[in-house]
Amino acid sequence: MSKSDIENEFSRVFNLELIKKSGTIIPLDAADEECEKLAKRFSIPKVVHLKAKCSLKKLAQKDVGDYRLSVEMDASIVQNCVVTLEDINESIIDEFSIVFQIIEGDGEENKATNEIDFDAQEQDIEIITDKMVDIGEYVAEYLSLSMKPYPRHDKVIGNELGHKIINEEDVTLGAEKRNPFSVLKDLKHKT
Repeated sequence: MSKSDIENEFSRVFNLELIKKSGTIIPLDAADEECEKLAKRFSIPKVVHLKAKCSLKKLAQKDVGDYRLSVEMDASIVQNCVVTLEDINESIIDEFSIVFQIIEGDGEENKATNEIDFDAQEQDIEIITDKMVDIGEYVAEYLSLSMKPYPRHDKVIGNELGHKIINEEDVTLGAEKRNPFSVLKDLKHKT
């Protein structure tokens, strides 16, 4: 299945050639139907709203990449608590940027010949072959990355399922070394 065969739930395709010299601001607001489709995609009960202020700018020749997409995202979602399965409202406010690097051709021949080194401090660089990009899909992907992976309700403190939920503070770095025969000491008959 090619990438073009997949239907994006929040598709906003933009032609990078239409960017103004000073940059272009594009406000995005997901419709109710799109929010429902995104909730189904992310397997959560509801996407209440999703808004994004996108700024596109053509980069100078000295910069890495050809275009930069900067996004300020504001979303509200409902997830299920991983312990009690109750609904949890989550507000997401996030900012991200992506640099688009255009390569000629379909890009397949460049994948095999070029080696890319990644640094965690670097910006996200997206290799594209034409000037049509789906900004809405990038916003949707970053929304999924911004969601809490294991949401817990505030009232969940520990023994709800009969198991102790430990926090990071409860785990010690140098755990005591226990003698495996210490249990036998308690079983010894006293005479």
